[in-house]
Amino acid sequence: MTASSETFFLRRKGHRINVHHWTCGPATKVKANILIAHGMGEHAGRYKPLAAQLNGAGFNVLAHDQRGHGGSLFGATEQGDMGYNGWHETLEDLKFLQDWLEQKYAKPTVIIGHSMGAMLAQQYVYTYGQSLKGLVLSGSPGHMPSLISLLGQAIAKFDTWRLHPAAHSPWLSKNLFSANNKAFAKAGDGNGGFAWLSRDRQEVAKYIKDPFCGAILTADGLGGMFDGLSKSTQKANIARINKAIPVMIISGEEDPVHGKGRGIKALVKRYEKADIKVTTKIYPAGRHEMFNETNREEVYTDLLYWLDSINYD
Repeated sequence: MTASSETFFLRRKGHRINVHHWTCGPATKVKANILIAHGMGEHAGRYKPLAAQLNGAGFNVLAHDQRGHGGSLFGATEQGDMGYNGWHETLEDLKFLQDWLEQKYAKPTVIIGHSMGAMLAQQYVYTYGQSLKGLVLSGSPGHMPSLISLLGQAIAKFDTWRLHPAAHSPWLSKNLFSANNKAFAKAGDGNGGFAWLSRDRQEVAKYIKDPFCGAILTADGLGGMFDGLSKSTQKANIARINKAIPVMIISGEEDPVHGKGRGIKALVKRYEKADIKVTTKIYPAGRHEMFNETNREEVYTDLLYWLDSINYD
């Protein structure tokens, strides 16, 4: 299937959203739209290989640089600064982009959210995502213990008040990513502080060299993230999810963000109790970025098989 790509800006309420758009044709063969929400400290351009796989299977793909990332900055702001009320506005951006895709192509949408993008997607699905045809969560912490999310939120909000909403939270900025790498560094595989991302050392090297990678959200953004994560796993909010939306959870067994699988198991249990159909793929020895892992071809195959099981009519 012939594919094409382009990069452009879309505007919402004065904010320029940097968009990567990979399309496939002919239009009559397109099954659905895929909207990708990337993680913290990266950008949409890193999803080109995944988009190629999806295009080949008959899906149009849109991935955007989220607020405070890549080319979606506010004037002279730094990487990581989502701007005023940034977390909520980023949720609104997802709705805007879903609507844009569906108006342009008259096809339904599946969201793939990775890491921070998975946290956004978990909140989006019960707030604006009632018409989605599917939800894929990659690298999600799942259901984080309330004490941890509340502590992270409290530290971020205190630093927002103490310093500035656009300031980096000193303790969280120092420890958020480094904590994920501790076990790998202790085992002699620190890999520049980012071994936790993937076993593929070339992919990690590309991440480290990328000037748009590695930034952590500022205090206000982190406060919104922890608050959103807490809300998205509350039973009352999970009950609001459209039961017709199937969910796929992709994670590496060695991904440090889900507490050795506890967070994923807890989230799956809550989803299934709410009669949401969940497919879970936990890959042995896999780390955080399964789409950039050494066994990514297996991950692509599993994802495409799951996507083909959905009725898009």
